Order: sequence, then C-alpha cells, then structure tokens
Amino acid sequence: MKFELLEPYIPMFMSGLVVTCQVTAAALVIALALGFLIAVLKVLPCRPLRATLSFYTSIFRGVPLIVLLFLAYFATPQLTGFKISMFAAGAITLGLNGSATVSETVRGGIEGVDRGQYDAARAIGLRYVPMMRKIVVPQAMRSIAPALVNEVITVLKSSSLVATIGLMDMMRAAQSVQALTYRAFEPFLVVAVVYYVIVMALTALGNRLERHLRL
Repeated sequence: MKFELLEPYIPMFMSGLVVTCQVTAAALVIALALGFLIAVLKVLPCRPLRATLSFYTSIFRGVPLIVLLFLAYFATPQLTGFKISMFAAGAITLGLNGSATVSETVRGGIEGVDRGQYDAARAIGLRYVPMMRKIVVPQAMRSIAPALVNEVITVLKSSSLVATIGLMDMMRAAQSVQALTYRAFEPFLVVAVVYYVIVMALTALGNRLERHLRL
C-alpha cells in the first residue's frame, strides 16, 4: 500500500466530502419536511388522499434508487427540455426517496400514540393541526427517533450513488484518483474510513438523542 501517492489529491477528497455533506443535507431537508407532511396527511380519514399517498410511497419502495436518479438527471431534459443540475438531481431524488421511508416511520409513530391523547386534545378544544403539532407528534418522536437517525445514515450512504451521474462527491473523487494513480485500494479505503467515521458520529448523536427523549 502506498498512501503517500494520495497526498496530492487530498484537496480533491476534501472537496468531495463537502459535496457529499451538501447533497445529504439538502436531501434530508426534503425527506424530513415532505415525510412528516405525508405522514400527517395519511392519518386523515380521507380514503382517496391516503390511496394517492400510498401509491407515492410504493413507487420509491418498488423502484431502485439508481434508476430514479437516472430518470431525474437523464430523462428530465428529454421530457421537459430543462436540464437539471447534477446536484439538484441527486438531492431531489434522495430527498423524495427518503420522504417515502420517513412518512411510513412517522405514520407508524403517530398511530402508535394512545387514542386517549386524541380524545383529550379534542376535549380541550384543540383543532387537528395544533393537536398534531403540540401533542401527538412530540409523543411519537420518542418511538421514531432511532428510525429517523437510521434514515439519516441511509441517505448519507446512498448519496454515494450521485457519483454515477458525474457529481464530484467522495466516491467520484476516489474514482478519479484511481484513474490518475492506477491504485484502487488506497483511495477507496480512505473513502470507506471517512464514511465509517461520519456514520459512527451520527450513531452516537442518535443514541444521545434517544436517551434524552426517554427522560
């Protein structure tokens, strides 16, 4: 192993790390915001709305993420004439895919809240939105927090797929270094270690959050 060969490419790895974090952050904003919205709408007593949202989540459960990513980046210009950037295609695809998982996780947490909490909220005159925001969702967070942390980790690891459309993230940086140095083990090992460290840090934060919510 000759890790000294990677020294000139450290800026490339750092730039790739920044892009990875940016794509992950943008995707998580979309996934969490849209996922919570879908979950709240899914528990409404409106069968057509629930059927539509169930179909939405089934798409992202049934189609591989890389296929969705290719559709977003390569097929969108063909259909609309508008060329979407690699960053936007990656963030939006990862966000929409993540929203399907988040929505099911949050929905399960909401439906797991005791029905007496709903009755008590209605008894004091709370409408649906304030009831969900102030009573139901905070209680549901205690049970769904570990699953949400796992989804954050999943989005981070899935962000490596944006390399397949050419976005210079950590994975793409490693591929470029491999092409320049004709060495594969060293650059990909560096990327693996970076991902591992980030995931372990997120896991530790998730465990701390879980303990805090149990108090």
